[in-house]
Amino acid sequence: MPHTNESTIWGNIFRRESKSETEKDMASALANVPIFSELNKREIQKIVRIAHKRKYKEGEEIVQKGQPSAGMYVIMRGEVKVTRRSDEGIEIRLATMSEGDFFGDVGLLDNAPRTATITAITPSQVIGLFRPELLQLIERDPKLASKILFKLAQIVAVRLRVTNEKLERLAEEVKHLRAKATVGREAEESERGCL
Repeated sequence: MPHTNESTIWGNIFRRESKSETEKDMASALANVPIFSELNKREIQKIVRIAHKRKYKEGEEIVQKGQPSAGMYVIMRGEVKVTRRSDEGIEIRLATMSEGDFFGDVGLLDNAPRTATITAITPSQVIGLFRPELLQLIERDPKLASKILFKLAQIVAVRLRVTNEKLERLAEEVKHLRAKATVGREAEESERGCL
């Protein structure tokens, strides 16, 4: 029963609208998210039933760096920025996201703190999917839940591969810069030795 209390909290924060047009909009938005792209209409409707929709004003934070992850978000309308603060307190924009983009998907899996702050740049509407409801879905419909979790694992694996490739390129750049610096120092020392 602990899921019920958490579900009630998320239900109060993310008001559910029962209008069929809203459900169609949500179903359409979710069907375009890679995690749900291989689900049929009936399965998408099950996701819509556990989803929460919320509007954010320009400048309003959707998630804050350091908060526990509780779920993922899909942008239905609007534009958001992904930021972090430098050690000096300067805001660094990491990305801009808009309709159809999603974030926080790994939050469905763990409680790790958020790694960035997401703020609405324009009035925005997002769909929230939270871990308590996903856990209930796993109990009620393990086949559907396994499809979602498998797709999520594939997405995380691709991100990990891309990150590894970037790290390898950066390591090569560092190696190249160190070699250049060593050659430069040796040339300076050689010039000083000739004087």
